Amino acid sequence: MRTPTISAAAKTGARALLIAAAACSLNACANYSQVISEGDDGSYNLTATGISYTMSMPALTAASHEKALSWCAAQDGDMQLRQQTRGWKPIQVELNFRCVPKQMGQLDQSASTSLPIVK
Repeated sequence: MRTPTISAAAKTGARALLIAAAACSLNACANYSQVISEGDDGSYNLTATGISYTMSMPALTAASHEKALSWCAAQDGDMQLRQQTRGWKPIQVELNFRCVPKQMGQLDQSASTSLPIVK
């Protein structure tokens, strides 16, 4: 009787698939839409959808914020959140944000808001 053998390439492919599936379930994977420009005012829209049962709403929200921050950093700006919408079927976060110019220099320390000490 002949026993079936599995080729080395098939073993490697199956191992890679298992590693990817395990990483997805442990790291809570998400799909992201393309960042879409929303008109002339410089606002953008990004949608993140959780594709893992281990993904929580706070984790998906944080991941979408990180994606928007990195988008604005690539534009040499800071992210300004305008609106955030959450949905549960499927688990989804939609961000509406703008990229604003980075603040130049340091904050003025002489303009302190502390109260004077009265003796």
